[in-house]
Amino acid sequence: MINVKICGIRSEMAAQTAVYAGAKFLGFNFASGSLRKISPVVAKQIIDQVRAQVKIVGVFQNQKIEEVNKVADFLDLDFVQLHGEEDAEYVQEVERPVIKVLQLDADFDITETLKEMNKFSVDYFLLDRKKQGKGKMLSVKSMAVVCKEKQVFVAGGLNCENVAEIVKAVKP
Repeated sequence: MINVKICGIRSEMAAQTAVYAGAKFLGFNFASGSLRKISPVVAKQIIDQVRAQVKIVGVFQNQKIEEVNKVADFLDLDFVQLHGEEDAEYVQEVERPVIKVLQLDADFDITETLKEMNKFSVDYFLLDRKKQGKGKMLSVKSMAVVCKEKQVFVAGGLNCENVAEIVKAVKP
């Protein structure tokens, strides 16, 4: 079964639309400097309207562990997504299940990527391009191999023209 996660939710309409379209996970971005950042108070108002229908993910990047756990507790997050340089020790201090993002080159080395993944005790990984919104999409063949070994979400360069092909080939 394919699980869809939509991140960058900033309104109740966006949340309801994503749920209606079949998303099983909704991401709320709390990373400093992000164009899609939302305050925990506003996020809570949205989350309260959709909680029973989806898993709620908080997206963080290189933030203090105390801040991450405080927001996760306040919002009763189902998952914390770590989108920065957080290491395995940091992950162990997160008080919720974790989705760890790996930012990769388009032609990433499968062996090295799996070795890096094995350092982390997380529920899911998210494979993404090094530069969001720029560059080539990750190798479909390489992602397919990784997805046979680990629970993975795929991001970066997905659009209406290629998403069906990627889902079929990669099975994230």
